[in-house]
Amino acid sequence: MVSRRRFIGLSAAALTAPVIGYAATSTGFASDVPASPTADTVPTLRLVNDTGQSTVFAYLHADHPGGGQGFLNPSTGRLDPIPNPSERMHDLSGFLASHRLPLGQDIRLNTHLTGARVYFSLGESVAFFANPNAGGAAGALVQPSAANPSDPSYRTIWDYCEFTYNPSGIWGNITCVDGVALPIALTLTPGSGAVQRVGGMPAGGTALLAERLKQAGGDWGKCALYDGGRLVRVSSPAKLPGLGTDVFAGHYRAYVDEVWHKYRADGGTDLRISLGDVWPGKTVVGRTQGDRLVFQGITDGSPDSFRKPGTAGSSAEADIFGCDGTLHGINATQQGRIAAVLGAAFCRTTLVSNPSQPDATSRDFYVHGPRHEYARLVHELVADGRGYAFPYDDVTPTQESDLAGAVMYTERPSDWALTVTLKRPS
Repeated sequence: MVSRRRFIGLSAAALTAPVIGYAATSTGFASDVPASPTADTVPTLRLVNDTGQSTVFAYLHADHPGGGQGFLNPSTGRLDPIPNPSERMHDLSGFLASHRLPLGQDIRLNTHLTGARVYFSLGESVAFFANPNAGGAAGALVQPSAANPSDPSYRTIWDYCEFTYNPSGIWGNITCVDGVALPIALTLTPGSGAVQRVGGMPAGGTALLAERLKQAGGDWGKCALYDGGRLVRVSSPAKLPGLGTDVFAGHYRAYVDEVWHKYRADGGTDLRISLGDVWPGKTVVGRTQGDRLVFQGITDGSPDSFRKPGTAGSSAEADIFGCDGTLHGINATQQGRIAAVLGAAFCRTTLVSNPSQPDATSRDFYVHGPRHEYARLVHELVADGRGYAFPYDDVTPTQESDLAGAVMYTERPSDWALTVTLKRPS
């Protein structure tokens, strides 16, 4: 299964950074994607409102081929560049007035869309802004943030799904990486072959997730954000202010120490990580040396070691829940593959119980150490267990199929229809 991180790009936490998208090639990845479909057929996007509410806002943004970002114009099916302002935080509300997407009808996509996100909100529009983008054909988009209480959309009920459409086909997914506000489902109807469905959270799933987290005890109930008595969203723990200090302090500390002891260079066990389909049959071996986990067998020149979570200026909880900091991955490198497998194994707490990764099976996830209750419950609640609960949740166990809630079609790259269904949150 194609990785969300390769084809979709960065989380909304990136804010002002351009979304990165890549097209698959025989030698790896390329970002040089033509701006228009090459096939005779034109794909369509349909947005379905099953929330029970009449006022739903929807927008689609993607990378602009000339640099910066643009929004889909529903009347043309093409991407319009956002303004490239001279000042930071230029309000895009006027620009967006003509780029609101209709619901319940087919929208023809007359252009390729790299790193596309479809944003939905209930009752009121989310706020987007543009920052200056020197040399770009469009401004740098500032997306709403679920992690910033000062963001103007912080108490708006909003959510998104993602896809990339390029000359090779379409790759899309639902995502709960930042949190869950609105249950979203995808249906991809290809020109040939079986219909693909990702059911996502059930109707009322946001409220159900909030209640299950409250029952889990500890700080897990703090993932739910309320505005008075109204549930706004359930955030990933990675998005909570004060992570590792005010909330979830020490949650992973003992487990990290246990991992470091198990794989110590002097008398420990080898940690073996398979590099997967990009480097078939290749496995690297890691041992801890002081505050570093050092790997033997990396052959592409990328870094061969990782700092111990919690030792590089952030907490172990921030590094692990966010799959960043000491676990940051360099995209499309062997280091990046190792970072993804390590991050997934930490989140799923399979590193101590299984020294051969990613061979642990899903029945062993969230069992042998401090639990990532948010990720565990997301997979418990979503249809068929398929959902994206943390940034490296696309790491698939060796003997299992995709767990990440993705759809893809490459046989006839422009011959498909994607339906995105929005369900009631409570």
